[in-house]
Amino acid sequence: MNREEFNSTWSALHGGAEIKGIVKTWLAISFSSAKLLSKFHITPNILTLLGVLFAIAMAANPLSLWAIPLLVLSLYADGIDGSVAIFQNRQSIFGAILDASADRISEALWFYVAYRIGAPAWLVLTTYVIASTQEYARARLGGLGIRDVGIVTPAERPVRASFIFIALVFYALGFEFVGVVLLFLAILQVISFGLVARFAQNSLRNNFGA
Repeated sequence: MNREEFNSTWSALHGGAEIKGIVKTWLAISFSSAKLLSKFHITPNILTLLGVLFAIAMAANPLSLWAIPLLVLSLYADGIDGSVAIFQNRQSIFGAILDASADRISEALWFYVAYRIGAPAWLVLTTYVIASTQEYARARLGGLGIRDVGIVTPAERPVRASFIFIALVFYALGFEFVGVVLLFLAILQVISFGLVARFAQNSLRNNFGA
């Protein structure tokens, strides 16, 4: 599969999303990674499980400097599995369910680490619940046949991971800003949930008159 075919397949699977800007850059990285990993016969489901294993290792060492690279590896494995599935033509319903379940487990472990390094429990739990509800709403729309990716919010999964990464760096440097970082993430997450809820309402009205 060449890059043009890869991009075309990705766009079709994401409701005809335009490939430009940061999406174009990410897909270029994804294509190169998928091509390399495929040479080693690494399947998308293996990557999905690796993402969870990296998150488990991170949660087992929340106060260690290892938590930072483990977070990066977890996000990378979870983010690249879909691209590998496209490159290897291995898209499947089972893989999609496994990926969605792994994402929620990994994120729960990321937020657990945020709590362990000093973020208030109520803030961590609130942010995670709102983020999970946002993803659930998108999944339900997909189940109803609405395949359009909709709005790209300020708190997508890579952004959530980035905030936790920043919190880990602050913790490693001895700065007590972990709670502040999570508070900013929580605010962005509330805004993002509102945007997805509005998109869902408009989509349901346009498709079903609901």
